[in-house]
Amino acid sequence: MKTSDVLLAVAALIIVISLVCIWLYPSVQDFMAANRLWNGIRNLSSEFDAANLDSLDELPELPQEKTLVAISYLPYEDEDLSKMRNFVTQGGTLLLMDDYGYGNSVLEYLGLNARFTGESLLDPLFCYKNQWMPKITDFSPELEESGIKVMVLNHATSLTDVGESNVIAWSSGSSFLDLDEDESWGEEEPKGPFPVAAKFKLGKGTVTLVSDPSIMINSMMRKDDNYSFIKYLIGPELEPGQTLTDRSHLPKDPRDESRIALTSLRKFFSLPYPLLGLTAVVFIVVSRYTLKKRLFKM
Repeated sequence: MKTSDVLLAVAALIIVISLVCIWLYPSVQDFMAANRLWNGIRNLSSEFDAANLDSLDELPELPQEKTLVAISYLPYEDEDLSKMRNFVTQGGTLLLMDDYGYGNSVLEYLGLNARFTGESLLDPLFCYKNQWMPKITDFSPELEESGIKVMVLNHATSLTDVGESNVIAWSSGSSFLDLDEDESWGEEEPKGPFPVAAKFKLGKGTVTLVSDPSIMINSMMRKDDNYSFIKYLIGPELEPGQTLTDRSHLPKDPRDESRIALTSLRKFFSLPYPLLGLTAVVFIVVSRYTLKKRLFKM
């Protein structure tokens, strides 16, 4: 075998092995659907058959009976904000989840007065394991009728400038905002209860705010009534595929970027014409290589 053939075969083998490793090795990034570890949302994605959006250009033109889950950890361009506003005003539900990210830029663009405070919400009395994981037991009547009694947050913040009628969940009276980050309450620090979830009508749709996206990760989704709360937020009547998760505003490592590129490539080549073209190219390459080998032997 010629040296060039050996090098070509080795290169092809390296590419195939690399692609397989990228595809099969799980993600470790926060809130990624491919992440099966404690900090991913693989369980959520599977449970609700959620579609992952790598660009808000993928938002449907008819958003009725669809919910967009947005975890705002990267800044938004005006074009993206416009698409989100159109999604809601035309009848979609925006579930905006944030603690220390860029959720307030979305709220400002949408014209809502509510804001995420961005301050750590601690509760030394009503908590799970430690004060960074406050338990929420005060809900609106609608949620209480749904059987939701206890929810557990994880390194959450709170909401401010929210009307009483819009709030659907409050922290306890023993909770406080740790303004000086010393993990203990001081007289100058606000005490609860604080709004941690709220719902607003906007146009034909709904905007729901939650001050802790961590309730959706694999390790938190089944804590107390977290799953029931999430199902209520997303919409209990939604069919599979009607839940959309925006991963275009989540930090990613190079492996995640490569996996997303491979997924897009696979979708492209699953279409009839690209698949036909790829088959033709492979056939031509293999035929030429085989013919060349035969001619060389003659």
